[in-house]
Amino acid sequence: MSFLLQYGPYLFLAVWVCLALYKTLRHFQVMKADRSQQFNLFQLIGNLFSELLRSFVSLFVLSVLAAGVIYILWLVFEEITA
Repeated sequence: MSFLLQYGPYLFLAVWVCLALYKTLRHFQVMKADRSQQFNLFQLIGNLFSELLRSFVSLFVLSVLAAGVIYILWLVFEEITA
């Protein structure tokens, strides 16, 4: 269980940044496919920061829920084996 505490923040950070970059690249592909829009670097940077914020909130909520489930399962397992 200690490995989760040791490597959990790094995993969270890596997933958070990768998810935000993936969603930003999807926005860029949509913007590139739409010929009526001209490329705007500031819009792309704004999309990156908004996706960083959105993905942080969603990953944080999911991480807290997953940690709660893991903790409850751990307590049940300890109760069964005791």
